[in-house]
Amino acid sequence: MIYYLVTIIALVGVDQWIKVLVRTHLTSQSYIEVIPNLIHLTYQENKGISFSMLSDLSESIRVPLLAGVSAVVVIGMFIYLYRYWEQVNRGERWGFSLVLAGAIGNLIDRAFRGQVTDYMFFHYYDKSFFVNNFADDLISIGFVFMVLFSFKKKVEDQ
Repeated sequence: MIYYLVTIIALVGVDQWIKVLVRTHLTSQSYIEVIPNLIHLTYQENKGISFSMLSDLSESIRVPLLAGVSAVVVIGMFIYLYRYWEQVNRGERWGFSLVLAGAIGNLIDRAFRGQVTDYMFFHYYDKSFFVNNFADDLISIGFVFMVLFSFKKKVEDQ
């Protein structure tokens, strides 16, 4: 279990370090191509959740609500893992670890800055899709791991 906790802490550290670099070195007008016509780096602050939902709420409601819900989810996931550690397979553990690292990274932003730093802009030529960050990627990849390995466990149990 300690190996997973160290991994979570390291990934949160990487996430926060990247966000500091972005806030220090990029602007909303920055345009650094990573993959031409697909991904570029920029600097955006997301006051809401995915796709800026809830960003129009007043700060006095939005920040405690989003940080509070995020904290409850993180605490709930830790409690679940602690209680059911032996029943959770290795793939699911990695999935939970990635999701937790991403959720904690974005929770830190919400709790201490009132918004989340995003910087990876996904587009196809002039068609825009979304802007996200390393923490969001960890959550997405971790969720896929959790789903795939939970199905694997179900198949093995039959």
